[in-house]
Amino acid sequence: MAMTLRLDPDLDAELRAAAEEDRRSLHQTVVLAIETFLAVRETAEVVADPEALRALAEARQAVADGDIVYGADAVRSLVRGRQAS
Repeated sequence: MAMTLRLDPDLDAELRAAAEEDRRSLHQTVVLAIETFLAVRETAEVVADPEALRALAEARQAVADGDIVYGADAVRSLVRGRQAS
């Protein structure tokens, strides 16, 4: 998919300077900026969701307690154990 961006000259100059400073192409710099924006946006959505924050806190506590499993076989065994209950 092709995209054309029309940028304010000052923003264009900032992007070009950042690309040169980071030794990246202008394309790579724009892609990185967009990816960063989307990640920040997603983080803001999670922070605004009390249920998501609660789930993250529970997950952190489970890791701290050692209540975790690794690998597909361990997960299958855990699921089978829950289905039997």
